[in-house]
Amino acid sequence: MQADVDSRNLAGWLLSGVIVLGLLVVGRPLLVPFAFALLIWAVLNALTDALKLYARFPTWLAWPTSLALVIGSLYAIARIMADETSAIAAQAPGYYAKLEQLTNHWLHFLRLGPLPALSDLFSASGVADMLGQAAASAGGLLFDVGLVAVYVGFLLAEQNHLPGKLAKLDSDSSRRDETGRVIHAIARQLQAYLGVCTLLSAVMAAATYALLRVLGVQFAGFWALVMFLANYIPTIGGAAVFLPAVTALIQLRSLSDFVLVGAVLFGVHFVLMNIVINVMLGHALNLSPIGMILALSFWGLIWGISGLFLAVPLTSAFVIVCEHIKGLEWFAIAMSGPPPRRATRKRS
Repeated sequence: MQADVDSRNLAGWLLSGVIVLGLLVVGRPLLVPFAFALLIWAVLNALTDALKLYARFPTWLAWPTSLALVIGSLYAIARIMADETSAIAAQAPGYYAKLEQLTNHWLHFLRLGPLPALSDLFSASGVADMLGQAAASAGGLLFDVGLVAVYVGFLLAEQNHLPGKLAKLDSDSSRRDETGRVIHAIARQLQAYLGVCTLLSAVMAAATYALLRVLGVQFAGFWALVMFLANYIPTIGGAAVFLPAVTALIQLRSLSDFVLVGAVLFGVHFVLMNIVINVMLGHALNLSPIGMILALSFWGLIWGISGLFLAVPLTSAFVIVCEHIKGLEWFAIAMSGPPPRRATRKRS
């Protein structure tokens, strides 16, 4: 049984959409941590299922193992960010001077006029303001991490009772069954997407770390972590390869190393996020390229950087819901990619 959307209640839907959009913007401080908590909760369930299925772990051992792995990974990320960021900040003035020298050298080589000095573009007061904003963001990040942890704890505590609560929301058995199928489809898709993305992001981080270490570039761990996180942002995440490439250029003063790092990392990212992910996920995450760009633009506009990380999971869940609402199938069709091709038998 499906909900109906016609011209008589179109105004109601539009008004509801405006209200929801306003709630998304106003409720960002609470909704963003909750969305990340849902993703971590999905990762914990997916990891637990994988340990039980492939490693034959019993349930009582799979849950604490997956929880320890997630907490350990988050701690390692925080530790790398803290240590490497302070080291980069200490060497920033030297990098600043080298970048200015390289810029002037290539402008002279290309017979272009000199650009304004970097010191003129970034004043001391501007840098101080940036550092102040970064400190405030760090404080807010600590609060968000604590809030995410609280949300995850409550989700884990309520996990066994959620199916029963959802069953009581609708007395109609057919609608209740359909709601259960939709929730199951969303959960299965999120787990598959996050699991595959995490695996491919780890491969990308390993490739970045190995390449930078071989070339002798400093802060290889930091840039590997940056590439790991950037891989979660489809389409535009590949632009992050420019950062370790520029670092190699500044440190090694070699254009060939800049091209090598940029080309290799972009190639690895392209293969992983355009070929391997399609092979592993198939049509489980069936968003069209234009749908993905629109999703990134929308969620990035209302939730900033956090919205870019959450855009694909949230939009995919919304598309699944729209597929089951009569009158909104057009949105699901517009945002989805082409349907899978069916094998045709040749007539003899």
